[in-house]
Amino acid sequence: MSHATLRPLRETDLATAHQLSQALHWPHRLEDWQCLFHTGEGLVLEDDQGVFGTGFCVPQGDYATIGLVIVADSHQGQGHGRRLMDGLLQLAGNRTPLLVATVRGAPLYRSQGFESYERIYQHQVARLPAMGERHPLEGQVRALNPAAAPQLEALAQAATGLDRSALLRELVPQAERIVGLELEGQLHGFALLRPYGRGLSVGPVIAESTDQAKALVLALLRHAEGRYLRFDVTARSGLNPWLIEIGVPQVDEVEQMARGAAPRSREGVDQFALLTQALG
Repeated sequence: MSHATLRPLRETDLATAHQLSQALHWPHRLEDWQCLFHTGEGLVLEDDQGVFGTGFCVPQGDYATIGLVIVADSHQGQGHGRRLMDGLLQLAGNRTPLLVATVRGAPLYRSQGFESYERIYQHQVARLPAMGERHPLEGQVRALNPAAAPQLEALAQAATGLDRSALLRELVPQAERIVGLELEGQLHGFALLRPYGRGLSVGPVIAESTDQAKALVLALLRHAEGRYLRFDVTARSGLNPWLIEIGVPQVDEVEQMARGAAPRSREGVDQFALLTQALG
């Protein structure tokens, strides 16, 4: 085994990092990697053959999300994953680290003090079918533009307990469509439809109830019929069986984990669908 170096990820590493995720059949585009590079700090593992491991730490207020943790199959079983995670936890500093774990990755994270606090259901469909009848609350959903960003940031922070301002400043301008749910002139929830992975992603979805979340989602789905679509919804959202019913099947299930107290929603709003698994 050759000596491996752990060092900060540079922009020139992104193409290689993207290839590592493609080898795992992960859907991320190079642009999705660039988003993490712009909003967080990355690490790579490198030996004389080149980069074989990656990971990102994205600070979000009192928390930090850890994602895109990859060690190439050729370097598995040599302690590299633990070394990479130790480096990412150092980047988190005194923030509470959060991550989403696959079945394969969960044992390592548990051994490092992480505990599960939510299940995430991944849904996707290659060609979104036409949507049926309108939801009663769809009449209160309207299109928003990026100028609404300050309101979106406040709602997202209340819904997640995370400071999402830097991430939303990066992602809102990239959104293909932004919708909000208004009651008596006040914004009570919102959702983004944006390019991600193999097509489009819906997330985050922020609302006060499952019914509000469904209305927001339907307003986006009517815009995306016939296209590839992905969601990552929380178990508590109540959206999982409904998405299956409307033709967006579940394809995977993962765990949201925290090392320390998990973040909590407040002010009556919650996050029904994640930004991405790497970002929470």
